Amino acid sequence: MNRSGDNLALLVAAWTAMLRSGRDDELGSILDDGVIWQGLLPELVCTGRTEVLSRLGRLGRRPWRITRIEAAEFGDRVAVCVEGPGLSDGDGPGSPDARVLPPGSPRSLVFTFRAGRVVRMESLPSRDEAFALAAG
Repeated sequence: MNRSGDNLALLVAAWTAMLRSGRDDELGSILDDGVIWQGLLPELVCTGRTEVLSRLGRLGRRPWRITRIEAAEFGDRVAVCVEGPGLSDGDGPGSPDARVLPPGSPRSLVFTFRAGRVVRMESLPSRDEAFALAAG
């Protein structure tokens, strides 16, 4: 069993390593083989580590600049909200996410862990919804 704060520390270290280097090795190392990423719309689903990392690779074609991050651990869930220039238009004009969130909007996600590995990622339209879901 993980100690309180372990999941948060794993996620923040992996995510910031990816943002700094542009490489997804560290994040990939904490994703379960069968991880599922539920996007903002029901039809936006990535299944498996390879597909999730491929999607993140497309988002990361340009360097991301984070100007604000808020994260909290709630047992096996970690809620994260990030803001920064270029994040909200990282998919480019006409992307599926652009139909849901206007440019300049923060990105909010909930990561669910099992035995130190991310088994589910869920994109939410707002910080409040992400933190409410994570808090259960």
